[in-house]
Amino acid sequence: MMTLLKHEFIQTRAMLALTAGAALLVTLAGSLLAATGWPAISQIGIAVAVMAVLGLVPIAQILLVVRYWQSSYGRGGYLTQTLPVKGSRIYWAKMTWAWLVSLVGTVLSLGMGLAASPLITLSTGEPLTVITSLREGWAQLTQVTPAWGVAAAVVTFAVMILIWPTQYFFAASIGSQAPLNRWGIGGPVVIYFAVYIAVQIVTFASFAALPLAIGMEGDRLGLVRFDLFAEMAAGSSPAQVMPIGFVPALVLTTAVCLVWSVRSWQRRVSLV
Repeated sequence: MMTLLKHEFIQTRAMLALTAGAALLVTLAGSLLAATGWPAISQIGIAVAVMAVLGLVPIAQILLVVRYWQSSYGRGGYLTQTLPVKGSRIYWAKMTWAWLVSLVGTVLSLGMGLAASPLITLSTGEPLTVITSLREGWAQLTQVTPAWGVAAAVVTFAVMILIWPTQYFFAASIGSQAPLNRWGIGGPVVIYFAVYIAVQIVTFASFAALPLAIGMEGDRLGLVRFDLFAEMAAGSSPAQVMPIGFVPALVLTTAVCLVWSVRSWQRRVSLV
């Protein structure tokens, strides 16, 4: 596994370094534009900086899935598939690398945002909205949530980030099987939209299966009963809670994507 991970690092390091460098430069440029204090230019600079900060991880993930598709099913696919390694190990190496890049990219994005915030605040007198919201949200979370709740929130946030490359890789894998492989890149695109629709259906059903939410119980956050469909039928104003029905739905669909992708590599891709 370590050899395969090293190979993924070597093959993608230039692409990822260029992406991270571009994001850093764009964030810096946007921050400097915002620092001018000029009405129109300043707003454009803030927007550019925010897009660079928020776009780093999604762009890196998309680049990795393109690389995954090319190296597994495109021109480099034959070489990859003839490696004397089980297909599942090749898949897990690529998937693990995508997860690591996503987590490191998230940390880098947060660092870029924190670094840009003081420069924008110094000039405009107003904190960067996204960073301010994150800080206020984190402060409120730690004040009213027990330690296990904070840990659960961090884990949930990380899982939400890791779900995307899992679905992308699944679409690239299944969409490259016969007969969809005749469509070229169209096969993975079709499968991705099918996955998106399936996730929405499963998520909708999970709200009924798990009528719970995170809400205030006295002065602390905790699990409270919340029937989303009953609230919608009654036409009442939305309660100040966050339904958690979507969490098991996303975990379930992600697990299906992982198992199905491994099965595809073992039975339809790998020659070992």
